[in-house]
Amino acid sequence: MTKQTAERRSSRRRLFAPVDLHSVRSREDLVALSRSGYAGIRLAGHLVMPEMGDAELVSLIALLRDARGVGLRVSWSGDCGALKVGGLCHLDPPRRPDGSFAWSAQRGGSLVVRRGPTFLAVEDTRHGGRRRIDVDRSEPAAAVLDESRWGRALTPAESAGLDALELHDLVFRAGDHGVGIAVRQGVWCV
Repeated sequence: MTKQTAERRSSRRRLFAPVDLHSVRSREDLVALSRSGYAGIRLAGHLVMPEMGDAELVSLIALLRDARGVGLRVSWSGDCGALKVGGLCHLDPPRRPDGSFAWSAQRGGSLVVRRGPTFLAVEDTRHGGRRRIDVDRSEPAAAVLDESRWGRALTPAESAGLDALELHDLVFRAGDHGVGIAVRQGVWCV
Protein backbone atom coordinates (compact mmCIF):
# COMPACT_ATOMS: atom_id res chain seq x y z
CA MET A 1 0.00 0.00 0.00
CA THR A 2 1.38 3.39 -0.94
CA LYS A 3 1.64 6.26 1.49
CA GLN A 4 -0.95 8.20 -0.52
CA THR A 5 -3.45 5.30 -0.33
CA ALA A 6 -2.89 4.98 3.42
CA GLU A 7 -3.46 8.73 3.91
CA ARG A 8 -6.65 8.62 1.83
CA ARG A 9 -7.98 5.71 3.92
CA SER A 10 -6.98 7.43 7.14
CA SER A 11 -8.76 10.68 6.21
CA ARG A 12 -11.85 8.77 5.04
CA ARG A 13 -11.91 6.88 8.36
CA ARG A 14 -12.45 10.19 10.18
CA LEU A 15 -15.55 11.04 8.14
CA PHE A 16 -19.06 10.97 9.55
CA ALA A 17 -21.83 9.76 7.25
CA PRO A 18 -24.86 12.09 7.28
CA VAL A 19 -28.00 10.01 7.89
CA ASP A 20 -31.63 10.40 8.86
CA LEU A 21 -32.78 8.40 11.90
CA HIS A 22 -35.32 6.56 9.75
CA SER A 23 -32.82 5.61 7.03
CA VAL A 24 -30.77 3.36 9.36
CA ARG A 25 -32.94 0.48 10.54
CA SER A 26 -30.58 -2.21 11.81
CA ARG A 27 -27.16 -3.14 13.08
CA GLU A 28 -26.37 -4.49 9.60
CA ASP A 29 -26.78 -0.98 8.14
CA LEU A 30 -24.25 0.30 10.69
CA VAL A 31 -21.83 -2.56 9.95
CA ALA A 32 -21.95 -1.62 6.25
CA LEU A 33 -21.10 2.01 7.07
CA SER A 34 -18.24 0.94 9.32
CA ARG A 35 -16.82 -1.39 6.67
CA SER A 36 -16.98 1.38 4.07
CA GLY A 37 -14.54 3.42 6.15
CA TYR A 38 -16.69 5.82 8.14
CA ALA A 39 -15.73 6.74 11.69
CA GLY A 40 -19.29 7.59 12.63
CA ILE A 41 -22.66 8.92 11.63
CA ARG A 42 -24.18 12.37 11.94
CA LEU A 43 -27.93 12.26 12.59
CA ALA A 44 -29.94 14.92 10.76
CA GLY A 45 -32.18 17.34 12.61
CA HIS A 46 -32.71 18.11 16.28
CA LEU A 47 -34.30 15.15 18.09
CA VAL A 48 -36.53 16.07 21.02
CA MET A 49 -36.72 12.75 22.82
CA PRO A 50 -39.86 13.44 24.95
CA GLU A 51 -41.80 14.30 21.78
CA MET A 52 -40.81 11.12 19.92
CA GLY A 53 -43.12 8.13 19.70
CA ASP A 54 -42.21 5.15 21.90
CA ALA A 55 -41.02 2.92 19.03
CA GLU A 56 -39.00 5.75 17.47
CA LEU A 57 -37.37 6.65 20.81
CA VAL A 58 -36.42 3.03 21.52
CA SER A 59 -35.04 2.76 17.96
CA LEU A 60 -32.85 5.81 18.61
CA ILE A 61 -31.40 4.23 21.76
CA ALA A 62 -30.84 0.95 19.88
CA LEU A 63 -29.04 2.88 17.13
CA LEU A 64 -26.75 4.51 19.72
CA ARG A 65 -26.05 1.13 21.30
CA ASP A 66 -25.38 -0.70 18.04
CA ALA A 67 -23.26 2.11 16.59
CA ARG A 68 -21.03 1.83 19.65
CA GLY A 69 -20.94 -1.94 19.18
CA VAL A 70 -19.59 -1.70 15.62
CA GLY A 71 -17.12 1.07 16.44
CA LEU A 72 -19.02 4.07 15.05
CA ARG A 73 -19.48 7.33 16.92
CA VAL A 74 -22.80 9.15 16.68
CA SER A 75 -22.91 12.92 16.41
CA TRP A 76 -26.40 14.22 17.04
CA SER A 77 -28.39 17.14 18.36
CA GLY A 78 -31.26 16.71 20.77
CA ASP A 79 -33.02 17.34 24.06
CA CYS A 80 -33.82 14.77 26.74
CA GLY A 81 -36.28 16.75 28.81
CA ALA A 82 -37.21 14.84 31.97
CA LEU A 83 -36.36 11.40 30.54
CA LYS A 84 -34.23 9.20 32.79
CA VAL A 85 -30.93 9.05 30.88
CA GLY A 86 -28.42 8.34 33.66
CA GLY A 87 -27.91 4.77 32.46
CA LEU A 88 -27.00 5.95 28.95
CA CYS A 89 -23.65 7.49 29.95
CA HIS A 90 -21.72 4.87 27.92
CA LEU A 91 -23.48 5.99 24.71
CA ASP A 92 -22.88 9.14 22.61
CA PRO A 93 -24.90 12.05 24.10
CA PRO A 94 -26.80 14.62 22.06
CA ARG A 95 -25.56 18.18 21.80
CA ARG A 96 -28.06 20.77 23.05
CA PRO A 97 -28.73 24.06 21.21
CA ASP A 98 -26.35 25.86 23.63
CA GLY A 99 -23.52 23.47 22.65
CA SER A 100 -23.44 21.48 25.91
CA PHE A 101 -24.04 17.74 26.02
CA ALA A 102 -27.28 16.33 27.43
CA TRP A 103 -25.43 13.76 29.51
CA SER A 104 -21.82 13.21 30.44
CA ALA A 105 -20.13 10.50 28.45
CA GLN A 106 -17.83 8.82 30.94
CA ARG A 107 -14.32 8.04 29.80
CA GLY A 108 -13.61 4.35 30.20
CA GLY A 109 -17.12 3.52 31.39
CA SER A 110 -18.75 0.70 29.50
CA LEU A 111 -21.71 -1.64 29.57
CA VAL A 112 -21.27 -4.76 27.46
CA VAL A 113 -23.10 -8.05 27.15
CA ARG A 114 -21.58 -11.28 25.90
CA ARG A 115 -23.59 -14.33 24.92
CA GLY A 116 -22.86 -17.61 26.64
CA PRO A 117 -24.61 -20.86 25.79
CA THR A 118 -27.21 -20.55 28.57
CA PHE A 119 -26.59 -17.07 29.95
CA LEU A 120 -25.86 -13.47 29.08
CA ALA A 121 -22.90 -12.00 30.96
CA VAL A 122 -23.19 -8.25 31.46
CA GLU A 123 -20.12 -6.29 32.56
CA ASP A 124 -20.77 -2.78 33.85
CA THR A 125 -18.03 -0.21 34.56
CA ARG A 126 -20.20 2.90 34.09
CA HIS A 127 -20.21 3.90 37.76
CA GLY A 128 -16.67 2.98 38.79
CA GLY A 129 -15.47 -0.48 39.64
CA ARG A 130 -16.53 -3.52 37.71
CA ARG A 131 -19.65 -5.54 38.30
CA ARG A 132 -20.87 -8.60 36.46
CA ILE A 133 -24.50 -9.58 36.14
CA ASP A 134 -25.45 -12.97 34.71
CA VAL A 135 -28.87 -13.30 33.13
CA ASP A 136 -30.40 -16.72 32.39
CA ARG A 137 -31.17 -16.85 28.66
CA SER A 138 -34.33 -18.88 29.33
CA GLU A 139 -35.91 -15.87 31.09
CA PRO A 140 -38.20 -13.78 28.85
CA ALA A 141 -36.47 -10.56 29.91
CA ALA A 142 -33.15 -11.88 28.58
CA ALA A 143 -34.61 -11.58 25.07
CA VAL A 144 -34.66 -7.79 25.53
CA LEU A 145 -30.91 -7.73 26.26
CA ASP A 146 -30.23 -10.10 23.37
CA GLU A 147 -32.56 -8.33 20.91
CA SER A 148 -31.19 -7.07 17.63
CA ARG A 149 -34.42 -5.69 16.10
CA TRP A 150 -35.15 -2.04 16.79
CA GLY A 151 -38.41 -0.58 18.03
CA ARG A 152 -40.45 -3.73 18.55
CA ALA A 153 -43.10 -3.90 21.26
CA LEU A 154 -42.35 -5.94 24.37
CA THR A 155 -44.32 -9.10 25.01
CA PRO A 156 -46.26 -9.20 28.32
CA ALA A 157 -43.80 -11.80 29.71
CA GLU A 158 -40.78 -9.66 28.77
CA SER A 159 -42.37 -6.56 30.24
CA ALA A 160 -43.14 -8.32 33.53
CA GLY A 161 -39.57 -9.62 33.82
CA LEU A 162 -37.78 -6.32 33.18
CA ASP A 163 -38.01 -4.95 36.73
CA ALA A 164 -34.74 -6.57 37.84
CA LEU A 165 -32.95 -5.40 34.70
CA GLU A 166 -34.26 -1.86 35.23
CA LEU A 167 -32.86 -1.83 38.77
CA HIS A 168 -29.41 -2.35 37.24
CA ASP A 169 -30.03 0.26 34.47
CA LEU A 170 -29.70 -2.41 31.77
CA VAL A 171 -32.80 -1.48 29.75
CA PHE A 172 -34.46 1.61 28.37
CA ARG A 173 -38.26 1.57 28.26
CA ALA A 174 -40.79 3.82 26.58
CA GLY A 175 -44.41 2.71 26.82
CA ASP A 176 -44.75 -0.84 25.49
CA HIS A 177 -41.29 -0.72 23.89
CA GLY A 178 -37.94 -1.47 25.39
CA VAL A 179 -34.36 -2.15 24.47
CA GLY A 180 -31.33 -3.49 26.28
CA ILE A 181 -28.69 -0.77 26.42
CA ALA A 182 -25.65 -3.00 26.89
CA VAL A 183 -23.37 -3.01 23.86
CA ARG A 184 -23.21 -6.56 22.51
CA GLN A 185 -19.72 -7.99 22.14
CA GLY A 186 -20.14 -11.43 20.64
CA VAL A 187 -20.07 -14.95 22.01
CA TRP A 188 -18.04 -16.49 24.80
CA CYS A 189 -16.72 -19.93 24.09
CA VAL A 190 -17.09 -22.03 27.22
